[in-house]
Amino acid sequence: MFSYFTPCLNPSSVRRFPHIIHAVIIITLLLSVWLPYISPHQLWPSGFIGLLFPLCWCLNLLFIPFWLFYKKRFFWLSIAGIILTLNAACHSFGLHPMSNDKGQFTLMTFNTSSMGLKDYKEDTTLKSTIYETIRVASPDILCLQEFYTNEQEGLSDHIAGLKESLRYPYHYFTRDKTIWNTWHYGIVLFSRYPVINAVKIPCGHSAAGSGSSILQADVQVNNSIIRIFTAHLQAYMFNSADYSFIYLKDPGNMRKGKSLVEKMRSTVYKRAEQSRLLASLIAASPYPTIVCGDFNDVPVSYTYNTISNHMQDAFLAKGWGMGRTLSFLSPTLRIDYIMAQSDFNIHSYKTFRKKGFEHFPVMAGFSLKRN
Repeated sequence: MFSYFTPCLNPSSVRRFPHIIHAVIIITLLLSVWLPYISPHQLWPSGFIGLLFPLCWCLNLLFIPFWLFYKKRFFWLSIAGIILTLNAACHSFGLHPMSNDKGQFTLMTFNTSSMGLKDYKEDTTLKSTIYETIRVASPDILCLQEFYTNEQEGLSDHIAGLKESLRYPYHYFTRDKTIWNTWHYGIVLFSRYPVINAVKIPCGHSAAGSGSSILQADVQVNNSIIRIFTAHLQAYMFNSADYSFIYLKDPGNMRKGKSLVEKMRSTVYKRAEQSRLLASLIAASPYPTIVCGDFNDVPVSYTYNTISNHMQDAFLAKGWGMGRTLSFLSPTLRIDYIMAQSDFNIHSYKTFRKKGFEHFPVMAGFSLKRN
């Protein structure tokens, strides 16, 4: 029996093993970068293969000292992989550790995960942290996704609370979902500048409420009008069984694996449509435009490529590191964004990392360029 497996363990096979592993990494790296330029409707894996980019890029980097140590010329393969994917790396890493100039006005975007509401019960500690974080940051324009408010006596009317305690005289709420008459969910924009006009643009359906529309608002900043879009694009909506499979707690259950792949495929189709809609709205805007929100996708993705076309990414302009905005799953997940057209100067960018937040709020400082 042992003689049957002997050929698989010969020295030649062992020596080739690093070459095979590195080749697989390089191929996956290139696919993770170039496939996201293809619509998921044409090739559905393009919708999420970009998730592998940070891991493959770092592993490819580690092979440089490995090949140099063994005096192999294959380190040039790593160099080639880096050069061919440098543009994607530039979209993934911020190189500006200091940015303190707030500019003319500041804008924050924050997926609040229902303002601390969990299973219809309020987490008062988390609610207090949310309010305190916004109070300290004091953004002039505040965009909140997965927002929850309640008009029932004894429950939290967050619209009134934020307007009064943080001095926001203007707001617009999409109110995408209402249950029990007073429990409202959706996307909201608060502003210290006048909101001249605001509309809710349907973009699908989400059982959670927020994620069913795009909020469009025209805001007068001093003598200029700017247009702001804030959105929560389609999420994967993983359940406990999905996470069990992802974290390899039940890797052998093929039924769960198949269900997970089907859910991801359906999601990337919907998110691709939403990203194209958002891109068309940005292109049609008659005013200088900022877009922000939870896009539920990474910088190396079809979603990002579609929305960021002709836009400045505030994180890349003034941020540092990988810019993680999702507090779980992976430290590489930057899925919440602030982008602005070239009409704006970007002065600052900051991420507010707080214990208990599923998403970290991010804020940027802007000024309009003079014509």
